[in-house]
Amino acid sequence: MRLPARPEAIPTVRREVELHALRLGISDRGLADLKTVVSEACTNVVRYAYEGEEEAGPLEVEFTPVADSVKVVVRDHGCGIAPKPDADPSLHMGLPLIGALSSRFVLSSERGAGTEVEIHVPLAGQPEPAWVVDA
Repeated sequence: MRLPARPEAIPTVRREVELHALRLGISDRGLADLKTVVSEACTNVVRYAYEGEEEAGPLEVEFTPVADSVKVVVRDHGCGIAPKPDADPSLHMGLPLIGALSSRFVLSSERGAGTEVEIHVPLAGQPEPAWVVDA
């Protein structure tokens, strides 16, 4: 799927990814994780990839079934990832969240050439963390 990197593209991508995942029998937990990571990755493209450019560049999304998971690749052809020391630290939670909700997460970025995020989400969702409390 290839759409202009605008905010209104995000619900369209979520809906398409959801439909493909449901056809594969994804669990409720897996679907929630998948929709969250796709939203975060697409939001990063919309917010940062084409910053300062007059026209929104492309937001590309690929969905591929892989064994007992789904692979989603979110790609842009923008400015790449650059440090922003003056940015609000609370805004930098997207990539850690993607990492926490996926079973595999690969980030590739080249300044001036764009960024690609490859995300794998198990059809069953990530297992709940085990908490042990010693009383």
